Amino acid sequence: MLNNLTNFFNLIVGKKIKTIPADSDLIPLGTRDSRYDGSYQPTAIQFKDLASAIGEPSIVLTEGVVDPQVQATMTPVSGTITDAAGVVYSRYRVQGYAQLAGASSYAYLIGVVVGSDNIWRAREDSVVLATDTNIYDTVASAMSRSALVADTSGNLASVLTAFIADDNTISATDEHWFTLVMTAGITFETFVSIDFTIVVPQGTVIEFFN
Repeated sequence: MLNNLTNFFNLIVGKKIKTIPADSDLIPLGTRDSRYDGSYQPTAIQFKDLASAIGEPSIVLTEGVVDPQVQATMTPVSGTITDAAGVVYSRYRVQGYAQLAGASSYAYLIGVVVGSDNIWRAREDSVVLATDTNIYDTVASAMSRSALVADTSGNLASVLTAFIADDNTISATDEHWFTLVMTAGITFETFVSIDFTIVVPQGTVIEFFN
């Protein structure tokens, strides 16, 4: 059976190709063993065990050149999203953090995504929120948040605004400036975790600068 796994024609004809593996699915391995021809013994591992061993990919955040208070990066996400019209999108995850202190209003650049006029946001990595871009767009409130922040004495207050803006009118339409905007009625300091997903038509090459 293990030898048959290399016969992809039979697997395709027999409709044995899977797009989503089950936890109990087995993946063939070669385990080092000098007693076997080629010095490897055929073995297998369950998908859930392989996924656990690999774990979450590590990311390296880069300090922003424009706003060093923000560190961020962008990484591709496996899988795609297909909208109702049949358009397939690739996904990218923007992650980072911002340290806010000493003011009542902040607008810090997270990063600029370059390479496509059509860069849109996704909710829960599965739903395209909108196929247009407006200055300081907060489509479906997906990028807007409510939060409590503390003043210099430790007193809590609600923020007046807290969202991530997408503006592609600053330089060129294929350059999307993602900015963290946060205001309150007091001078406050807080640590902000940044984590959102964008999508672009499959096959588009984009870059991230901060």
